[in-house]
Amino acid sequence: MGRQRAGFREGTSQAEQAYAQALRDIRDARAETQGEFGRLLGYSAPVVSRFEAASERPDASTHGRYCALAPTGELRERISEAYRQLATATRPRGPVVHLSNEEWQGRALEGSGLYKLLAERYPTYPTLRLLGDESRPLPVWAELAPRDQWSDTEASLGELSIPLPMPHVRDWGPAEHFDREAEADFHRHLGDWDRQVREIQTGRRAHLDKWNQLTYDLDRLERTDRGLKMHCKMGTYFHSLATSESLADEVMEVYSAWPDYAPEEGWPQLRRRSWLHAHVTDPVIDGAHRSSAIGVSTLTVVRIRRSGFDGYKMFISPRSTRVATSRRRYHVIPSGMFQPFIADESGASMRSQFSVFDTVLREFVEELYGVEELETGDGRIDPGAIYRRREAKLLTGMLGSGTARLLYTGIAVNLLALRPEICTLLVIEDPTWFETESGEIRLCGEYLQQSERTGLLPDQRWVQLIALEGDELRPESGWRRLLRPGTLVAPGWAGTVLGLAVAREVIG
Repeated sequence: MGRQRAGFREGTSQAEQAYAQALRDIRDARAETQGEFGRLLGYSAPVVSRFEAASERPDASTHGRYCALAPTGELRERISEAYRQLATATRPRGPVVHLSNEEWQGRALEGSGLYKLLAERYPTYPTLRLLGDESRPLPVWAELAPRDQWSDTEASLGELSIPLPMPHVRDWGPAEHFDREAEADFHRHLGDWDRQVREIQTGRRAHLDKWNQLTYDLDRLERTDRGLKMHCKMGTYFHSLATSESLADEVMEVYSAWPDYAPEEGWPQLRRRSWLHAHVTDPVIDGAHRSSAIGVSTLTVVRIRRSGFDGYKMFISPRSTRVATSRRRYHVIPSGMFQPFIADESGASMRSQFSVFDTVLREFVEELYGVEELETGDGRIDPGAIYRRREAKLLTGMLGSGTARLLYTGIAVNLLALRPEICTLLVIEDPTWFETESGEIRLCGEYLQQSERTGLLPDQRWVQLIALEGDELRPESGWRRLLRPGTLVAPGWAGTVLGLAVAREVIG
């Protein structure tokens, strides 16, 4: 690649140098920065730097991930041989403990300081408890939909404001309305997008990891006599990353380093959140001065009838390493952004695509069956193609016949990113669906962190089945011990809590 490299420190053995050089060459061959490559490994850029400097050695699982990511057979053979030589020539220096980004952030999510801060700043929005366990809060507020709205998947939607002109995916826009620090984040994401496009054009990359697209954003949440109504406006994904997800990044950085910080210690370090609070009285329900993209999370519960089991199981899935937020954490599936499928930037088109039902159907086909209709991210797609697929027709047929039900369960707000989530429940009562379709879905029958499943490439996903026990439909006891705030996507698990509450009423 012709780039200058720092030399190895004095005393580094030839075997250590050869292995570290192989690590460098794999990343160079993929044309990725240490930060980008680290996201695939599950580590931060400084850890990757230490690996490549031979000052720290990957463990066996991480070595396996390097092998899986090597783009050529020659590189896989070379790193494998270097690893064998290293094991022969040197003795381990003792146990090395590294924390992945997710493990590092788990310190904040499972510490006390973060929740004291949220309780002080958002006293009228109590944090949700994980499956009712008071000792395990989640940084999310949620409210169950009224029973008479469950059958109406669009019940949460209020007015949609269409601005003129429409937000542009490549323009920062009216900077005076946003935190000034967010503009640099927006252009960084835009630069990543452009770089990936160039790499595709030169054959260095197969597909995009991220791109910008129009989104439906929170304008304001209104409490009515028939429950919450979410009034919406238009935004873009990169604007949301820069102005909302950045709030989560900021608070996680502080509380991962100091999990027990008192609110008066942590708040002065949260400049961007402080700026927002100075401009918006109640940012939980008011989406002003930021782009707060809405998510849609669906708890899927299926009837399974097999030898030794006759009951219901729920689906979850670890998020891909390619996504921009909450990589590797468990989420309900399907889940995704609430956004138009194709953005022709006309008001009529935006309103016609303003549908929770259509979003769930699209994500169901894309995520459970691995159909990447938005793979290019450039808009050159047939907006109706996914609805003509066999999988979509099968689901709509079951919904029409009553052997499956799609229900609206409530609204949740991620208190870290201050982004809302529309929660739904998909119940598939017909056991023949699972029998006939399970072969099309990547299933996993045991609890595994994605980083430990080295048989799959690090960006691949699978669907995890969790049995629901008794009339209360409680997740099986083994999972209840293993699931914790640091391994979960909080809004998705708000969808689980709300979804199970509704499922108990409608099943059986």
